[in-house]
Amino acid sequence: MLKWALVLSAVLLQCACSNRTEQAQKILQSHLGGKMELEFQSVEAFPGGAVCGEYRNNDPYRGSSRLRRFVVWSDKATARPSKQDWAIFCSEDPAAALQASYGIGPVSDEESHLRQVRSDLRQLQSALEQYRDDNFTLPTPAQGLAALVSASTTPPLPIGFRAGGYIESLPMDPWERPYLYERPGLGGGVAQQFNLYTLGADGLPGGTGNNADVALEHLKYLDLLIPQ
Repeated sequence: MLKWALVLSAVLLQCACSNRTEQAQKILQSHLGGKMELEFQSVEAFPGGAVCGEYRNNDPYRGSSRLRRFVVWSDKATARPSKQDWAIFCSEDPAAALQASYGIGPVSDEESHLRQVRSDLRQLQSALEQYRDDNFTLPTPAQGLAALVSASTTPPLPIGFRAGGYIESLPMDPWERPYLYERPGLGGGVAQQFNLYTLGADGLPGGTGNNADVALEHLKYLDLLIPQ
C-alpha cells in the first residue's frame, strides 16, 4: 500500500510540474506578442512557482534564432532575465540564493522585517505612479516624497495635484527612518524613472541580514518567497 501511495504521489507531482511548465510557455508566448513560433528546451519548474528554460524563435523566413533564457513566475515573464533573476528564480533554494546575491534574508524568520518593507515600498511606488500620471512628472529629489502628501511649493509646481494627496502619511522603515527616494537619469522634469529603498538596520549601504539594503528591484523576489 505504501509503495502505491508513493508512486501516486510522484505521478501527481509530475503532472503538476508539467502543467506549470506548459502554462509558463503560454505566458511567455503571450509576453512576446503571441505570433512567434517558439521552440522550448530544458523547461523546468522550481520551488516557489517559477519556471525557467530556454526558447528560440523559429522564423520560416529568417531561420531559427539562438537559444535564449526565460523566466516565468506567477503571471509575469521575462525573456531576458538578469544573472540575478536566473540565480534566484531558477534555484532549488531561492531564499538562500537571494541572500547569497543581495544579502537579503532570512525570509523565513517570523520576526523578519521584509514583509513590512515590501508593503511600504509597494505603497510608495503606487503613490509615485499616480503622481506621475496626474502631473506628467515625478517629484524632484529636492521635493522628495513629502510631495506625495501635500502639494509642493518648490518648483516645478504640480499641475494636477490630486485633492487629498497621494498618500495620507509617509511610512517609516522598520528602524524608524524615512525610505530613500532617487530619480536616476536626466534631471529636471524629464526623467520618469525612480527608485525607493531602505539601507537596513545599520543605515549604511550594503550589509547582510537585517542590515541589507532592500529596494524596488528586489520586490519580485520577495513576492516569490513571501505569501501575499
